[in-house]
Amino acid sequence: MGHKGKEQLDVALALAPVDTRHQIELKQCQQQLLEESIENSRFWRELESHPPSVPTAYEHWKRVIGVYPVATLVAEGQIEDEQERIKADFGRTLKHPFRYGEPPAHLTQQNVKAILEEASRYSSLQWPLLTSDESEALLDRFSPLFVVETLSPDDIPGALAMESQDRVLINTQTPVIYRSVTYTRFHGKVLPQLNYALWFPARTAKGHFDPYAGEFDAVNIRITLGEDGAPLILDSIHQCGCYHMVYALSPTLWFKEQDDEKPIQNYLFPNTDNGRFEISLTGGEHMISAIHVTDNTHPDITLKAREIKETLMLSDSTGMRQSPFDEFGILEQSLRGERWFLWPFGVRSPGAMRQHGQHAIAFIGERHFDDAFILETLLDRH
Repeated sequence: MGHKGKEQLDVALALAPVDTRHQIELKQCQQQLLEESIENSRFWRELESHPPSVPTAYEHWKRVIGVYPVATLVAEGQIEDEQERIKADFGRTLKHPFRYGEPPAHLTQQNVKAILEEASRYSSLQWPLLTSDESEALLDRFSPLFVVETLSPDDIPGALAMESQDRVLINTQTPVIYRSVTYTRFHGKVLPQLNYALWFPARTAKGHFDPYAGEFDAVNIRITLGEDGAPLILDSIHQCGCYHMVYALSPTLWFKEQDDEKPIQNYLFPNTDNGRFEISLTGGEHMISAIHVTDNTHPDITLKAREIKETLMLSDSTGMRQSPFDEFGILEQSLRGERWFLWPFGVRSPGAMRQHGQHAIAFIGERHFDDAFILETLLDRH
């Protein structure tokens, strides 16, 4: 709780015109509130009986006006067809592939298990409270290799940057992987999740009119670790929230039946003791076309690690920090034509890139990528 609160305050202070003295006072106030809250049993009872309500990322009024029940009947078959199209591309040979990634790290599964056990030792909730160093060690160990089919400059990953005070670009001279640690609740356990985001300049148009193409594209990979330190689940979305894929990585898992829209579901039982995931991405669309475990080898092109929170506070030419996202978490330069016909499903600006924590990931039903219980709703465990 303290780490996440500090991270949020750091971002807020970076974006606000607050002088150094007031920044120090705010940080001291935050620390005092944290220390007082930890030992305040009344506070925790109140929080347990009245948990905070997280607002939905869906706009329900659009579903009312757009006759959502009828729209779902039309869309259901189209979504299934699109998922089959994506799966049909799995395993194909990529043209002009380049391998990107961080340098290999050499933690064993036993090392990882020991880190998680130590992080949970002093938590009455069995929450693995990772230190910054422990988080970095895990992010280094499991950082994937990305094999990117390179058909145009749109397929070269880079860093989000401010070109001017009101224009954002991807600096492909600086290949970057954005990373963070989050947590999920999965059948009575709190498990750490390792998040990796790779940004591209654009999704390439397939023709003169392609409502899904436009400026910016990004792929998010999330690896959920089990209590034994081994990867348990891998799932992925694009930065718009579309194309949710879930890989069950253990034979103890199976997918539940879903009444609403299903993600693309796969089983993969890898041995990751001494290797790491290698993820293949198609050119133009940047769809996952294969996931393998490979030897812990060096990439062709090294990615520099940055924290995901850095995407919220970019420096402009004057040295001022600003967020590339609007008040709804949308990157306005990335608006897509698909928003004109997908609005009845209640997703704000479908196809547009959005900041982390703002991802609605289903058109039929409601599902949020950062929901603490999302994986529990999709997978059972024995």
